[in-house]
Amino acid sequence: MRKLLLGTTALAAAATLSANVALADVSITGAMEWTYESRDPGTSAVGASNDDFSSDTNVKMTFSNKTDSGLEVGMVLDLETIGDDAASGVNADENYMYIKGGFGEVQLGMNDGAGDQFTRTASDLSGPDANSDNGGFYLGTTGSTAAVAANELLVSVDSTRLADDNADLIGDINDTNSITYLLPAMGGFSAGVSYSDAGDAASKQNDITTVGAKYAFTSGAVNGSIHYGNSTRSGATTGASSLNGDSIALDLSSGPFRAVIAKANQDMTSAVTTEVTDYGVSYNLGNGMTLSAVGTQVEENTGGESSDITTLSASYNIASGLTAYLTYVDYDYENGTSATSNVATNPDDDGSVTYLTVKATF
Repeated sequence: MRKLLLGTTALAAAATLSANVALADVSITGAMEWTYESRDPGTSAVGASNDDFSSDTNVKMTFSNKTDSGLEVGMVLDLETIGDDAASGVNADENYMYIKGGFGEVQLGMNDGAGDQFTRTASDLSGPDANSDNGGFYLGTTGSTAAVAANELLVSVDSTRLADDNADLIGDINDTNSITYLLPAMGGFSAGVSYSDAGDAASKQNDITTVGAKYAFTSGAVNGSIHYGNSTRSGATTGASSLNGDSIALDLSSGPFRAVIAKANQDMTSAVTTEVTDYGVSYNLGNGMTLSAVGTQVEENTGGESSDITTLSASYNIASGLTAYLTYVDYDYENGTSATSNVATNPDDDGSVTYLTVKATF
């Protein structure tokens, strides 16, 4: 991380600036992931190579300032570019301001909601590019393709009901314009609440409210934390049913061992719910090497659609700021009866994927 301090010298050089401009602390950090992906799907397009290169680059700039009254006021801009065959355009992944004080913290703008900030999933133990929000082909070849604005919840055009492949809060606010309030920490307890307004159109009444909380504790040689999140998404139109979800997790660590178990539920419709359970363990071998294993079950409460996912991952710290990850994912997707209208394009799929990722942080 490189910090730039804009103090009295810089202000004096900029004669056009007001003499009352406050001291600003500027932090610029960056990270890039380069990934090689090799698939062995149970269903494959004729002639497909099933391997791919991709990259993900982030540059994060944080501006902060302390007021005379003791408040900290800051702005965060996180720029991201993701590319497979070629570099994509640069997008703002996060863009928000924050105000901190003895009352806690208020965040205004495009940021993850309190549910994402406080909930936990066993997939956190795996390397990058393994399990990801919204699932992808682990949850069916073409299923779950139509995203609902302002959160991570998916509603499929082909009646596929699975929503996510990890057990954090599925129906959360995801880098969407919102307001978040975080309580000041009280011992090991911390919590927050977020609200996002979907818009003023008649079909955009699906506002989201999320709540997240965490309690951290120590018992002998064991450090642990309990995580909880809840979301409520109002109906998109007048009279439509609201969609609710929650997540709960336990995270324990002792010496080189760490274990996480988490469970999440998310309403996809008024009658269909996605249920996700994941559990995993990691072991730090020392000398920069860490191994992890994660099991994930995703299923709907009716219709029989499901996916079982096993993830094995190894990470190695090559040098300061440079890490390599090798991850193997085995998945078994069953379309059940909910996808009978589109079985031909969303068939059962039993396959595996191997990822090699090199990540540099600055």
